[in-house]
Amino acid sequence: MARTRAQSAGASKTAAEQKKQTPGTSGRKRKQTTDQSSHQSKHSKTTKIEDASNVRNGKVKDLSSSSESLKSKAMALIEKYGELPLSSNGISEPSTPTASTVLAHIFNAMLTSARISHELASKTVSCVIEAGYADVQTLNSSSWEERTEVLTKGGYTRYREKTATALGDLCEWVLEKWEGDLNNLRKDAEDEPQRIKSKVKEIKGLGDVGVNIFCDTMQGLWICLAPFMDPRSLRTAETIGLGSDVEQMFEAVGRDPEKMASLCMAITKVRLEKRESEFKD
Repeated sequence: MARTRAQSAGASKTAAEQKKQTPGTSGRKRKQTTDQSSHQSKHSKTTKIEDASNVRNGKVKDLSSSSESLKSKAMALIEKYGELPLSSNGISEPSTPTASTVLAHIFNAMLTSARISHELASKTVSCVIEAGYADVQTLNSSSWEERTEVLTKGGYTRYREKTATALGDLCEWVLEKWEGDLNNLRKDAEDEPQRIKSKVKEIKGLGDVGVNIFCDTMQGLWICLAPFMDPRSLRTAETIGLGSDVEQMFEAVGRDPEKMASLCMAITKVRLEKRESEFKD
């Protein structure tokens, strides 16, 4: 019993000594918290010093200058070559998304995406609009032969038969699926760009290139599509110093969908007419 009490007393003394010699858990936590606060304070001071250094070295000024340069170039492009899509093709209300205007944009995408000169394609778009085909009922009452004649008048001779058939199929699709108004397609897609593209791609004779052209020109009217730029034009934009960031270009035109569409028109013209040298720095 005496040995047991002695052993117990020794164990208690040892535990007390260990407790006295070893810092407690709460002490360690306080030390860690103090160290973290000190580190955060040092990091905050370092960040402020770096920010001040960036201002002194002109980095912030450079970013501002770059933004102004981008804006200046974008506006210069619009002023020289930009225009409201289809405004020169005879459409009556190019700035309003009427059923006729939207259908005319489909014609434009369909005809200009083919392997044919841009001039002939644009002329044919004007001929189709002049024939009244942007009114779906007029298109519906036309014969295959009449449509072929209209396409021939525009110089679209290489693809006239196939395209005359495609116009008839398009008319049927618009009337039966969208009640004669493609604005119903946008509503059905709930203004989601990817869903709109997917539905537009259902049109016979309209591939990825045609869908991209449609989004390029229609974003000024269906603003849910903005900002958008055809991949081919995006490469041209990078070549002439606008960069490849569509969001930055959208900022440069004041986040205005109509101006974005005009910028796309301008870059397309630069690309097709090989005028890149006019805007290279």
